[in-house]
Amino acid sequence: MSSSPVTGRPATVKDAEIAAEQRRVDSAYARLAEMRAEAQEMIKEGYRQALAGTKGSLVDRDAMVHQAALRARALDVADDGLVFGRLDLTTGETRYIGRIGVRTREHESMVIDWRAPAAEPFYRATPEDPRGVVRRRVLHTRGHTVVDLEDDLLDPSAADSLTIVGDGAFLASLARTREGAMRDIVATIQREQDEVIRAPADGTVLVRGAPGTGKTAVALHRVAYLLFRHRRRFGSRGVLVVGPNRRFTAYIERVLPSLGEGSAVLRSLGDLVPGVSATVHDPPDLARLKGSGAMVPILKRAVADHPPGAPDELRVVHAGVVVRLDRRRLDRIRQQLHRRGAGSVNTARRRVAEALLHALWERYVEGGGTEPEPAAPGQGELALWEGILAESGLGALDGRQHAPKARTGREAFEANVREQRAFADFLAAWWPIRTPLDVLRSLGDQARMRRAAGRDLARPDADRLAAAWAEALGGERPVLGYQDIALLDEIDALLGPPPRPSRRPPAEEDPYVVDGVNILTGEAVADEDWEPELREVTSSIERLERARRVDDEVADARPEYAHIVVDEAQDLSPMQWRMLGRRGRQATWTIVEDPAQSAWEDLDEARAAMEAAIGGPPSRRRGRSKRPPERRPRYEYELTTNYRNTTEIAAVSARVLELALPGARPARAVRGSGVHPVIRLVPEGTVRGAAREAVETLLTQVEGTIGVIVPLPDGDWSARDHATLAAGLPERVQVLDVLDAKGLEFDAAVICAPEVVAAQSPRGLRVLYVAVSRATQRLTVLTTDPTWERLLS
Repeated sequence: MSSSPVTGRPATVKDAEIAAEQRRVDSAYARLAEMRAEAQEMIKEGYRQALAGTKGSLVDRDAMVHQAALRARALDVADDGLVFGRLDLTTGETRYIGRIGVRTREHESMVIDWRAPAAEPFYRATPEDPRGVVRRRVLHTRGHTVVDLEDDLLDPSAADSLTIVGDGAFLASLARTREGAMRDIVATIQREQDEVIRAPADGTVLVRGAPGTGKTAVALHRVAYLLFRHRRRFGSRGVLVVGPNRRFTAYIERVLPSLGEGSAVLRSLGDLVPGVSATVHDPPDLARLKGSGAMVPILKRAVADHPPGAPDELRVVHAGVVVRLDRRRLDRIRQQLHRRGAGSVNTARRRVAEALLHALWERYVEGGGTEPEPAAPGQGELALWEGILAESGLGALDGRQHAPKARTGREAFEANVREQRAFADFLAAWWPIRTPLDVLRSLGDQARMRRAAGRDLARPDADRLAAAWAEALGGERPVLGYQDIALLDEIDALLGPPPRPSRRPPAEEDPYVVDGVNILTGEAVADEDWEPELREVTSSIERLERARRVDDEVADARPEYAHIVVDEAQDLSPMQWRMLGRRGRQATWTIVEDPAQSAWEDLDEARAAMEAAIGGPPSRRRGRSKRPPERRPRYEYELTTNYRNTTEIAAVSARVLELALPGARPARAVRGSGVHPVIRLVPEGTVRGAAREAVETLLTQVEGTIGVIVPLPDGDWSARDHATLAAGLPERVQVLDVLDAKGLEFDAAVICAPEVVAAQSPRGLRVLYVAVSRATQRLTVLTTDPTWERLLS
């Protein structure tokens, strides 16, 4: 009797099926190797094209090398699990489904890309609606080797000669060990999930679902689907995937590359603004204040306020007369500039200088200075015509060359003031080029914060914010919370970008240039010996790639994307929605949320901010039509099956959900393990030690990841406690607070002090609901409160 090459035991019918599938997989990998070689040869050919030495050859090289490199990268990614599915149809056709499409040299299909329409029945077919599918087979591979098969018989009446093996691929996949990073679910996508993935691309897709329903995985697979089906539309301006924190983005970062898509940008809410990153979660009371939409007028007033260190008086001298502007007049000028200004604050110095010169002239005249002499009758019209003729290269009207026109009194005054160093120094100090962090740091001053707060914030709340910013931003290295990042983005939108260095030679004798800097714009300008020079040689493709890197040190304008995915959207504050809205004014959206998990208190305010962000720019219809602006189509889906938790763990999370939202319906768990969660009552002050003991036990019970989930840092739990708890534990054990646990999953989880988590904020029960739903196999809860022991048992 022959034996199986995979298991070593006597061969079975299943082994024969595996061997047959292995031959097909081997041929697909052989063709993949040929396709790789062709891609590498195309890269070499692109560089050979450049040897022609013409500009056209360089463009050809750019295009050929870029496309070939993308192709080579996609082929490399497909090496792991190239083929994972097979469909046997009622027509007798057999289709193999994989990560990418593979064709023979004669262009016959060997493997169909999972995103192609022909692969759709692999995910959509059911016994009630087989869609022409008799048998669906899932191939489990390790490297290039087929190690197992699972069949689903969808149309028994047509399964005359087909062999059916396995117990169902989907449930087998649910029990696998977690490895610390999310894996793709491309081989086990369920029908309700596939409907979301293939939803229309022309609007907003809103996905709701309880913990464990696969919302995040579905959203990421939708990105891969959109880039495959609509590459030209979404590939040029890019796709942004936003997660709640850095742990989450690190957790999901492998999914899209494993699907052959490496072009999407992954960012956490704390990393969306170049040059700054959030390192802490704000305490709930501060997060409520910072995230509120009331911060918009507060920040506007902060930007318009007298900058720290700005002078209180402007003093210049003209014709022996001292002209002064005091603080009261200067403040009035500043208010008018901010009220009437339509452009960037940081590039408004020319308008500022003109306003100051106008005010100085008025003061000069009030003090007895000379008014400009009125022009003689007819001189104004004559000057106009002569100016038109001069621009056309023609002579004067009377054929004579006129001497340069003498300056009026005001012109002479302004020219003299502009040339005074005192004016230039005042302008630079009174209207400085500011960064968003400068403005936010200035609000650490209590008096300044109170002025900015106005009537939009109660004085105790304003003082609390000022104290928090004074402590967090006062040192050399500012400590920024996640809500601070949205505030910095709001300030950046108000200030505008800083002036860029001028790339043109300055005009001769420019009175606004002092020591190589234009005092009106803040631009650095070239000297008198300016000559164009070659700065850097780059290709168009290199420049495109550089422009799409959000973390590039070049101070480019805020990027806007063609599609934005927002995960854990129920936690976003109004200010965070405004930050995202600026990056997707013309975007389509995929929004993933579970209102039951929301940690944000004012859901109505957050929902209004979300609608404003995803609604796009206002309509620009002309006329007096009062029709409301057209809204993008919206497609809403709800995922109802819990694929993560066992039924035993799901029962505990359902009890917490009932406390948080009485009457709410939890998702349906589909697998049981027979292992019940451990709900343990421990003495006061021993939770940390008990957590270490629980971890030691779980290390012997699960092979994968373990999450130790603790309360947010406060008086009872500090960041030092987190570090002490994590010291000496294996890498597969993570200690993290309840907000950092958002979106993650572990083979086992230890929940510390649920009574503390529930009491830390008005939404504490919802946050706890998230924490107890992180485990896939084993759950341990440690509490010092007998009431919570009874509630969860």
